[in-house]
Amino acid sequence: MEAEQLIQKAIDTKQKINVIYNGGSMSGQPRILGPISINGNKVRAKCYATNALKTFLMERIQVIAENGELTKNRASEVNQLPKVEPQQTLLDIKNAITPHFPVEKWLIELTESTKDLSIYARFKNGNPKKLPELQICFEEFRTEPEIDEITGDYKEVTIKRTKNWVVRHKGKKSVISYSYLNTAADRLFIWCKELLGNQDIEFKFLESATLKYLKAMWPNGGKTKIKRDLALYPTVYYNSTLSKGTLNNDHWYFNVPYAFRDALDIKYEERKKDKKGYMVWTQGPILKFKMGDNFSAKNSNITLQVQFGDQMGWDRDKNEMYLGSVVFDLFEIINKKYIYKQRYQCNQMEFLELLINGDSIDIEQLTKLSRSEIIT
Repeated sequence: MEAEQLIQKAIDTKQKINVIYNGGSMSGQPRILGPISINGNKVRAKCYATNALKTFLMERIQVIAENGELTKNRASEVNQLPKVEPQQTLLDIKNAITPHFPVEKWLIELTESTKDLSIYARFKNGNPKKLPELQICFEEFRTEPEIDEITGDYKEVTIKRTKNWVVRHKGKKSVISYSYLNTAADRLFIWCKELLGNQDIEFKFLESATLKYLKAMWPNGGKTKIKRDLALYPTVYYNSTLSKGTLNNDHWYFNVPYAFRDALDIKYEERKKDKKGYMVWTQGPILKFKMGDNFSAKNSNITLQVQFGDQMGWDRDKNEMYLGSVVFDLFEIINKKYIYKQRYQCNQMEFLELLINGDSIDIEQLTKLSRSEIIT
């Protein structure tokens, strides 16, 4: 059993449990807890080592089972980078999971007004069950039991949440809360895989957060000014001591190093605050991949070589963004030799999406050209 299940069982049976808590002043040492409640990723319990009521983080608790075995140490997961990018929305998450839940067995319901995404199992007659198997939602308040100092009885107290995104698993009787939707979605994806009994499932977004971020800078509402914002997708780091920079894009499918800042419209600019100047990395939405750009895949033997590039730009006459054009050749590396496979054409945004997501993009949907052909 997982720690959540053993703790919930102890709550239901009003039993004490032996645990190791990876945090606090007694980090790594055995202690006895009397669990009272689980709220999100927090466990309210009496610690018999200190004889005090305390709140413990679920991911830092390892329960010592009757046979002496420990549940999984999840403390190392706390600082891991989220797999879901911050720009993704509940609708994006719904679109990512829907292909894996057959409609005859499952109902996936998104309520935008209440920020609620729920996954219901269906009865044999096709009707959805009353309670969702999994749920991710935004909640402003939570309730927590508190001991009345006068009577000694428990009472329910309403508390404003500091972590508003809540993920629930009916089967596990588990609730975990997060500060951000992307980290909550990462937990939902883990539980979706468990629910479907398939750990190899890949949840794919229709559009990366980077492209959504760039589109948000396009002029709108009759305006023509192109925005610039902080460079977040990707972020930029430069080590002046080593004279070496990075775009912090290790999760991209292709290698796109620091040298391609101009192609991604990333600049080091001065901004002012309280009349004082400071330097910061900024990003604009004008992509400009050009002839001669080469990109090798990180985990496969393919490489892309740009043969022609026409940069993006705002078309004032049409009041829309011109997406530019990229013509590139796909090569396969066999025995250290580059074998030409095919020439393709796409717009600049599609090319960036390909660099980010690689094999999750259906490259065959792009326009195929002969090797001697370049359409400008």
